Amino acid sequence: MKELLKDFKVKTTVKVRWGDMDAYQHVNNVVYVAWGEIARIDYFIALESEAFLSSPKKMQYAPILGFQSVKYIAPLVYPDTIHIGTKTEEIKEDRIVLKSFYYSENTKKLVAIKTHEVVVFDYKTNQKIHVPEELIVKINNLEKSK
Repeated sequence: MKELLKDFKVKTTVKVRWGDMDAYQHVNNVVYVAWGEIARIDYFIALESEAFLSSPKKMQYAPILGFQSVKYIAPLVYPDTIHIGTKTEEIKEDRIVLKSFYYSENTKKLVAIKTHEVVVFDYKTNQKIHVPEELIVKINNLEKSK
């Protein structure tokens, strides 16, 4: 598993629970979305940005999910452990595009890819803003770290 995740600076591990499966006896598609949320928050915590780590009322700005999609590659079943590697795919003027790659510990294969488009929201002005330069620097430093 280490080899599959070696290119990711941020990794998240989740256990598949019995209740994650649906009537078709595989993990329900909405569970992948929830796992992606965990991975996305882990990514922003790894940036160590004070802007994101305080309470919402004290935040300078916040990452808000603007779009998400999941490409399902292979079904998952209980029991299993999923390892998710998350990275920044692209930084646009008004959004950050993250990709999360889900790997099954049982099969040692890629089972899903999630795209997260995150906009930056300024709570003081109550509107979307351009991605701040300080955040771009933090993302670049994280992605280039060893």
